[in-house]
Amino acid sequence: MNSLNSSHESLADVLVKICGIKRPEDAILADKLGADLLGLIHVERSPRHLTGRELEDILSLIPPEKAVIVLEPSDPVEVAEVIERTGVERVQLHSISCEDARGIKRVLTENGFNPGITVAVPPEPGSLDVLDHIPCSCVMLDSSSGGRTGGTGRMIPPELALGMLRLIRSHESAPEVALAGGLGPSTVRLNPEYLLEFDCLDFNSGIEAAPGIKDHAMMFELMEYMGRTGGLQKPSRLQRGELS
Repeated sequence: MNSLNSSHESLADVLVKICGIKRPEDAILADKLGADLLGLIHVERSPRHLTGRELEDILSLIPPEKAVIVLEPSDPVEVAEVIERTGVERVQLHSISCEDARGIKRVLTENGFNPGITVAVPPEPGSLDVLDHIPCSCVMLDSSSGGRTGGTGRMIPPELALGMLRLIRSHESAPEVALAGGLGPSTVRLNPEYLLEFDCLDFNSGIEAAPGIKDHAMMFELMEYMGRTGGLQKPSRLQRGELS
């Protein structure tokens, strides 16, 4: 994985996560374009929520090592159940308290699971306390609303995000740092030096024609800016929401 001690030399070195995938065709294109991680949301409040059956359908189409199941668990047991049912090796946890984190760690240990864990936190004082209670490989900075992280489509002001980045990298566990919240092709085009500071960039609503409907032209544009397109050539007519 990427170094945590300095910015990257080029955007091609930064991991790309395409999140909120709901349609099979979007999952297939994101994989072909070279996205490193593909986020599948299993949170009922989200317009991009996938049922258990829909999760299985998408997972059957993508490399298992790229799959990230996004959860906002009301019970720690839910995390273990999803891992057991899907076989995923990466989970992304939203809106969890220190008590939630301790419970999830206990349940995972009891069941012999050791997934790669990303914890989403808002750029707020005290939000990093959760890191002392659960082992995680990545911390995701994301905007919040009503005490819940994610789903806002709002960018975190750069100075605030960079301040949080420094705090996370000074933490004893020194996890990787991902940035989320309203990112899209224009964000990358206008802010390359800023984005180079992060280990992973998470794209969701900023590459959509509608919630859960990825805009394929924007996806291609994004991956071009990130220095990769998976070897695909841009079609002469690339329509919103579909690859033609």
